[in-house]
Amino acid sequence: MSLVRLVYASESRLVEVNRRMELARMLATAQRLNADNHVTGFLLATPGAFAQVLEGEAENVAETYGRIVVDPRHANRRLLAREPIERRGFADWSMALSEQDETNDFIFSLYGVTPEADLYAQPTDTLLDLAGELASQIR
Repeated sequence: MSLVRLVYASESRLVEVNRRMELARMLATAQRLNADNHVTGFLLATPGAFAQVLEGEAENVAETYGRIVVDPRHANRRLLAREPIERRGFADWSMALSEQDETNDFIFSLYGVTPEADLYAQPTDTLLDLAGELASQIR
């Protein structure tokens, strides 16, 4: 069994009026499909962008990312990393979500995520560290 981690960022095409409902729908679909495919991960969301970590067997992660590539809610996707891993960093969730909001805006800003430097502009290591920090808060 060879595990891989894939990290990408994209610009969000969600509109504010439906944003919460669309995020809930995205999360529910991801959790169901990822559980079926033994993919785990973490999704970061701001009003303007997404960043996501996917972990699992290479074929399953590729299939999952393939669905994201054609998802119209994402624009200008950037594949930041695809690398082998020894163990999963987000094994507790088929998919967890942390949205930048008033309760965790400070944590996002500690990692440089601001309206001027959104998730889309962050390096891979920063996104992994931010996801890890937020994941530790919801365990």
